[in-house]
Amino acid sequence: MATNNRDRIHTALDLLGPAVNRYLTTTLGPDIGDVAWIDILRTAKDAHPDKEFNPDDPYDGLRMFTDNIPYRFKRGWDPFKKKLSRSEIGYATELLEMRNDFAHSKPFSNDKTQRSLDTCVRFLKAIGAPHDAEQVEKLRNDVMRVAYDREDTSTAKATPSIAVGSDNLPAWREIIAPHPDVQSGNFNAAEFAADLYTVASGQSAGEYGDPAAFFARTYLTAGLRDLIDRNVRRLAGDMNASPVVNLQTNFGGGKTHSMLALWHLASKHPLTDYPDDVAQVAAPLTTIRRPIQRAALVGNMMEPAKPDTRDGRPGIRTMWGELAWQLGGADAYEIVADADRASTNPGAALRELFELYSPAVILIDEWVAYARLLVSAENRPAGDFETQFTFAQTLTEAAKAVAGIQVVISIPASSNASDDEISDEEVGGESGREALRRLKHVVGRTADQWLPASSHESFEIVRRRIFETPDAQAMSQISNVAQRVVEFYRKNSTSFPRDSHTSEYIDRIKRSYPIHPELFDRLYEDWSTLDRFQRTRGVLRMMNQIVGTLWRSNDASPLILPGTIPLDDDKVFTEVTTYLEDQFKPIINADVAGEGSVPFSIDKHNTLFGKRHDAQRLARAVFMGATPTLHTAHKGVDKPRIFLGTAMPGDVPGNFHSALDQLANESTWLYTEAQRYWYDTQANTTRAARDHAANLKPADVWADVEERLKTMRKQSRDNTFGGVHIFPTTSADIPDEQQTRLVVVPMEFTHGARATTSTARDWAADVVEHRGASNRTFKNSLVFLAADAKRAADLEIAVRDYIAWRYVFESSENLGLGGQQTKQAKTRMDRADEIVTARLLETYSWGIYPKQESGQPTYELTVSTTAGSTEDLIERTGKKLDDAIAHSRSSALIRMDLDGPLASAWESGHISVGQLYGYYATYPYLTRLKNRDSLTNGLLSVYNDTTWSTDGFAFADSYDESTGHYVGLILPGHSENPHLVDSALILKPDVALAEQQWLADEWAKRNPTPHPDNGNDEGGQRRVTPPPPPDPDPVRPNTRYFGSVTLNADLPARDFSTIQQEVLQHLSVPGATVEIRLEISATAADGFDEAKQRIVRENGNVLGFDNNDFEKD
Repeated sequence: MATNNRDRIHTALDLLGPAVNRYLTTTLGPDIGDVAWIDILRTAKDAHPDKEFNPDDPYDGLRMFTDNIPYRFKRGWDPFKKKLSRSEIGYATELLEMRNDFAHSKPFSNDKTQRSLDTCVRFLKAIGAPHDAEQVEKLRNDVMRVAYDREDTSTAKATPSIAVGSDNLPAWREIIAPHPDVQSGNFNAAEFAADLYTVASGQSAGEYGDPAAFFARTYLTAGLRDLIDRNVRRLAGDMNASPVVNLQTNFGGGKTHSMLALWHLASKHPLTDYPDDVAQVAAPLTTIRRPIQRAALVGNMMEPAKPDTRDGRPGIRTMWGELAWQLGGADAYEIVADADRASTNPGAALRELFELYSPAVILIDEWVAYARLLVSAENRPAGDFETQFTFAQTLTEAAKAVAGIQVVISIPASSNASDDEISDEEVGGESGREALRRLKHVVGRTADQWLPASSHESFEIVRRRIFETPDAQAMSQISNVAQRVVEFYRKNSTSFPRDSHTSEYIDRIKRSYPIHPELFDRLYEDWSTLDRFQRTRGVLRMMNQIVGTLWRSNDASPLILPGTIPLDDDKVFTEVTTYLEDQFKPIINADVAGEGSVPFSIDKHNTLFGKRHDAQRLARAVFMGATPTLHTAHKGVDKPRIFLGTAMPGDVPGNFHSALDQLANESTWLYTEAQRYWYDTQANTTRAARDHAANLKPADVWADVEERLKTMRKQSRDNTFGGVHIFPTTSADIPDEQQTRLVVVPMEFTHGARATTSTARDWAADVVEHRGASNRTFKNSLVFLAADAKRAADLEIAVRDYIAWRYVFESSENLGLGGQQTKQAKTRMDRADEIVTARLLETYSWGIYPKQESGQPTYELTVSTTAGSTEDLIERTGKKLDDAIAHSRSSALIRMDLDGPLASAWESGHISVGQLYGYYATYPYLTRLKNRDSLTNGLLSVYNDTTWSTDGFAFADSYDESTGHYVGLILPGHSENPHLVDSALILKPDVALAEQQWLADEWAKRNPTPHPDNGNDEGGQRRVTPPPPPDPDPVRPNTRYFGSVTLNADLPARDFSTIQQEVLQHLSVPGATVEIRLEISATAADGFDEAKQRIVRENGNVLGFDNNDFEKD
């Protein structure tokens, strides 16, 4: 016998293992023949031959489901999918967790044990083990009984599950108090089910059995006042008052309560003990001189097949025999005795009975339940089916004919009076429908109809039954609360439904206080549509548990809202789930309420939501508002209604949007579509996505980010970087070139704010120093973009989420998803994609580059933020690092570099352009240049500098070491800018001026007369070319150029581009004809195959080659 929770779990596992073995053997047998399923598991797990497997061990059996062993054993083989739903297969995962927790001696609380055993019951039923399931269910019931016993015997106050107050508004419990029995929790919820039979037989205690107590808690609605008025007038002899009344209302519409009111009014109890409004309407009863008789016939408490001998009855067989007995005992029974014994209609005897025993009120409840048992029945003591309706007609006609007789009948009805939609819960199948149809037809010819309570009266009924009557001070406080709450709705009008902003809503809050009108609306409009939920009775039962629990837990809320319902309380949980499918019990535990639930976890890990329990309150509001609509055409509840059922002054409605989004992202059973939310018994795709995301390797995440970055690079408008290298595998993948390049650091290496060291810095340092196994030359040409350490974690989560939803969507058919689930997966995938893009831009926000400050012996890696709002990540990085990458360098600054850190390289009087550019790309103590043009433009800017001789420099084509002089000296100010190839020289001004003087002197020696072109131009600066001596025989200039060069066969286009720039453009002078011939020679030791030869010949012919053929050596 199981005595504790571990024993119960152990017993359940002992039942589960063999049951799973039987199921697997039966299910897989047709496909595997003589092979045992345990051998398939062994093969799939690639287990060592000595490893033991036990077919009766639930660990081995459950892994067949959780690890999808059949599919792994044979691709495409999925036998479970054909026989079990996804949720049923999902039970195996929970049960495997249960088994593992048990094996590792983890504790099992009552809640955890109930959940585990409940899942075990469901799984056993799903795999065809009902007897085992029945035994496990007994274990579960044991746990529930123990839990309830402990709760009932505990005198300690409960701890509030959601302790949320409101700004400057008192808690409802400070203004109005529940009745003592509701406060203490001693009120049995079953007592709310007003039972006419129990009261009429004298077995009811408390408010239902005591007339004064009953009316003290009864709100006199307009309908009940009208019914009492008709009743007392009829009993007083008014023949115009209704002789027959049909209480045909919806299930739980107040019929039985109204019958009890009439029963108690005929009890001879002094009217002075009743409330004034009741005593006033019942005043005509004081004029009646004869005692009022009463009879209550409750069909489901009568046995048509067995004569009744209780309390001295003479074996009464029929409804009319029982009616007579209640009106006048044995003497009255004798009037109809013959008809009762013969089970035939009493006819005229019924009128005789009424005349002798009037005034009398006759109450008939559950007649349909009685009559349906007679359908197709023969030789029943109660008579046959047809006799019932003959009696019904006789009864109504006799009541109409005799003064002082009123017959009140309760007949079930649907909301639209359509027989096809009447609840089977109250009618009872096809036989009940037929009985109902016949009764409605017979009774309807004579009976007056009665209207149930209106919606606002229902509020008052519940308040009167559960709460004490508020005094004048309390009414004033209630009015203030209502006003303040509606002001809060108006202030945040876009978050709430329009009707909540009106003055009428203030009145609604006053009437329903402390219960919020939204909670009443959901209960009366939505929950009342459930088969087993009887409108007022169901609301009373549920609210009794809710109010009592909140009272004992010192609830601080100003109103009782859908979002504050303590669904994590056992009694409230039991009451709410009574009306729902069993599948909702684990759904509540997992996704709605309790310490192990998703909303609890969200609030716990997010202080923005957690300080006011936003996620938990929203989840409960969704559950209470949407669950009854699950099987309707318009299922779910929209955001404004959710917020209305959650918010109170002190909340920030704006936080609700993000909290609700997170709920939708993390919950297993929560669905959303078109801004409507609901919990479904069919698990959404969240679990499949979550499991897939958890199984992804980091490399899978990095690969997705890499592809996104490459796409961004292609679409970028950046003009800063000569190359962008995304996630290079090694330093060898990054060229050692002079042009500035951006290297996007692989995602596994990150940098944190205010960090002095980081994995990203270490990785970048290695790349700066090395290219593969070699040392890197151009260290100053690299800039790195790294991910923020904290945001990288968020990015990884988002990418996993996206990849997982993409997998679910693309695998919808293989996963067996329905249309709604596939649509959800597509929506979640698109949304996740947007989140990844946004987080990617936020994550890659650190620029890293080498920099050597003046006076430092070596460089350091400098880090600066590149965060921004633009969506072009590459362009944004270039602009944010503008201070670290010079797009141009002025001539004055270049001169400062040459006089400063590069003084030794310029000491000879000149430095080549290529050498200078190499220095800028190599040494981090120099400014990092964007590209070669940045240097060229800076050098040429000296032409705009009138002080070039002190702050600038000059140029020359080359230096002739044999003569010690420069060729092609160029001084700033020439009309045309020089073409600065890498070999061009940058001269110190004094060297250039000395060279100019030497040229002038040399010319003067040869030419005593000054040459008219010698000297300076207006700016005093010009290109100096020594004037040639006069020659009587002018030298004929060269008129033809020829040249040949061998191109790099791997990069011919690059070499030809250089030739075009450096040679061909200079030959294109007026009148010149330039002819370019391309000669191609290729030799292959093994020869060229026929296909290659054909391709080359055909392409050569198309391109117009003069010679185009192959030959042998």
